[in-house]
Amino acid sequence: MGFCSHNSRKTKQPVMIKILVPVNFSEYSLNALTFALTLAEKFPAGIFILHCFSEYVSLEEEPLVEKETQEFYDAKASIEKRDEESREKLKELTGNIVNSMNSLQNKNIQLEYRFEYGYPEDVIPRISNKESFDVIIMGTKSKGETIKETLGSITSDVVQKVTAPVLAVPSHSTIDLTQLGKVLFLIELNDRDYISLHRLIRLISPFHTEISAVYHSTGKADKNVIRKMEQLRTYCDCTYRNYNINFDIITGKNYLKTLEEYLTENPTHLIAMTRRKRTLLRKVFSPSVTRKMLFNTDIPLLIFHS
Repeated sequence: MGFCSHNSRKTKQPVMIKILVPVNFSEYSLNALTFALTLAEKFPAGIFILHCFSEYVSLEEEPLVEKETQEFYDAKASIEKRDEESREKLKELTGNIVNSMNSLQNKNIQLEYRFEYGYPEDVIPRISNKESFDVIIMGTKSKGETIKETLGSITSDVVQKVTAPVLAVPSHSTIDLTQLGKVLFLIELNDRDYISLHRLIRLISPFHTEISAVYHSTGKADKNVIRKMEQLRTYCDCTYRNYNINFDIITGKNYLKTLEEYLTENPTHLIAMTRRKRTLLRKVFSPSVTRKMLFNTDIPLLIFHS
């Protein structure tokens, strides 16, 4: 970290960004799709709209319906009808988007749709990890969900299984993505910060964005924390000279409360963070910070794999 390398920028074709957008035709999933289309205007991008149909799996797992009975065949016939209807709905949704694209979207976006069988929390990671998507954009319900809904969140389950970043978009988010002027990047002062920051800058590179790299401490920051912060600042000054990156330390015993107070004083368009690894004991008995974050803000949340 003690030197800067000065590489001249070469003119080259922008690399296409691959975006996976799961939809279940709910308002919040369609809102995430709109979000993805707006983001993709700035890049050459491939958007893959994914619908997961899980009813056949549910039927096979249903203990109350005995196999090879009339009740079973009636249920299967009903599911086959909904299968066909869902396929048509997905095709129609994609066609409507193509027809309504503006000239910039027409130029920059390749749009495809995919219909897969299985539970979304299984299908999304399988496809994403195999095909190396740059980001998964998913809609979430806004804060205020019940504990049961929170613990059963598909988005939260997907975050734990994928290697690609997940951009969680709350259903009532009013963020103007055409601006994206301020991004809050929650750092942990470890090696993952450098990797996550690189991926973050790749995604926001077309925007004129100010990044606030913020570290949370329960008490006064010690010398080791300050030293690591300065190392990261020096690295960013050398590597990302064309980007406005600020650094700050916030203190408070309650992570989310301290963060909410910071956001009140420093409004932001996007929060980015790295998913924390947890021991099995903590995983069983304590919800992760990432999971809490999904349901305590109406600001889009970009989560990187740890």
